[in-house]
Amino acid sequence: MKTLILDKKTITVNNDVDLDAFNQFGKVIVYDNLTDQEEIIQASDGVSVIVVNKVMLNDVLIARLPDSVKLIAIVATGYDNVDVSAASRKGIQVANVPGYGTNAVSQLAIFLMLSCAIQFVGQIDYMRSKGWNKMAGLELTMHELSGKTLGILGFGEIGLATAKLAQAFGMTVIAYSRSLKQVEGIKQLPLLEVAKQADFISLHSVLAPATARVINKEFLQNMKPTAYLINTARGGLVDEEALAQALNTGQIAGAALDVLSNEPPEPGNPLLKTKNTILTPHIGWAPIEARQRCVDLTVQNIINFMAGNPTNLLG
Repeated sequence: MKTLILDKKTITVNNDVDLDAFNQFGKVIVYDNLTDQEEIIQASDGVSVIVVNKVMLNDVLIARLPDSVKLIAIVATGYDNVDVSAASRKGIQVANVPGYGTNAVSQLAIFLMLSCAIQFVGQIDYMRSKGWNKMAGLELTMHELSGKTLGILGFGEIGLATAKLAQAFGMTVIAYSRSLKQVEGIKQLPLLEVAKQADFISLHSVLAPATARVINKEFLQNMKPTAYLINTARGGLVDEEALAQALNTGQIAGAALDVLSNEPPEPGNPLLKTKNTILTPHIGWAPIEARQRCVDLTVQNIINFMAGNPTNLLG
């Protein structure tokens, strides 16, 4: 069997994650980051499994893949870069890795909340520009998480893990989810009611037609002027123009975003220059333990597929 890894360098840096387990399947062709459609099609000749993290596999490309390709194994939970419907029409199965990054992403969500609450970036910038001054730091208003309300949008594993961490800080947690779940101590409310009540909004939804731009002008208008938006899920959940306007006009207090609609962002992305905004380069999944777990589970998906007992199939 022949396996093609399209984008090794989006998974491991300096070989800090072990990919040797893929060798058990036979010949492995590895590219650092192969994105050109024609080159992907050529590289797929005779390949049974394509392993991909971030490379875009759209309907046109998938339709042209050789018939030898039977499985697209995504080294991630999110799968908006792979047209699953097109793969199904082509007779190709698609598998992802749910749950591998629960600890990693939830801890980043909490860190970003803390960073907003204590004005962490501002405090560091202030100290670097003006020196050590204990009283000067008081000019940047700080808050405790305890006693605040966290609104969670998307109540899967990561949303629930974030809720539990927030409760440990003494926060009240409310949630919005398309499917009702009975979780002790957490109320599920309508979308705009969550917007009205929350001091922090943390996004944990998958990106789908029903959730695209769920954070829009109407949602932002319903948020408290003292509230913060945290996004460690997908950039497409947010109307970035509307968010930039809300931040620049003080409609909300701030935002901390690990994801954007286009990555890397285009130079004209308004969030690159907005006030009271923390941006990180999609690092929620990046702790080494999470990345190794993701690779190991991807390998297990391939093993199960070959054994006729496929796991984590999409579509």
